[in-house]
Amino acid sequence: MNKAILLKEMGISSWKLRDINAQPEVPPHNKKLENKGMNTEFPLWTLMYEESDLLPSLWKDIQTVVQNFGVNIQVLPFQPQAIASGLIQGQLLICFGEKSGQHYSGEITAVEGLREILFETMGANDQEIPVIVSYSMKQIASSGQKKKKLWDDLIFARNVYLDTMS
Repeated sequence: MNKAILLKEMGISSWKLRDINAQPEVPPHNKKLENKGMNTEFPLWTLMYEESDLLPSLWKDIQTVVQNFGVNIQVLPFQPQAIASGLIQGQLLICFGEKSGQHYSGEITAVEGLREILFETMGANDQEIPVIVSYSMKQIASSGQKKKKLWDDLIFARNVYLDTMS
């Protein structure tokens, strides 16, 4: 029996292999994302970070983990006055941090209260896209427990994406 069919019967989706050494281009923050250099057969997720919480080495690790899910990523800093719906491309938005999480959820609560809840926002082409909220990089770096919860958030994002695409 074909492995993909067996996995599908078990409720496990098959993943496509990708070149893990390929580095995505990070577009200028004030322009729409172009598909230059991206494999268009993979889905696109937007990752939004808060510039005040940026820890470059951790951020690079997070991006690598998400790319290993078999998706292309668009990276945007959270700037409420500069974020137009046309900037958010793709099929999923993951907000890292309280400010961006509160902005896209419409809730005024700490990240802990926003996690594991599915929100929606309008993306490019006026399409609704799911929003997942997770901890800021400073929170993740300061706690091993929050690193585990980040992994849970990424798995939640993957499952939401698979559910919305099926």
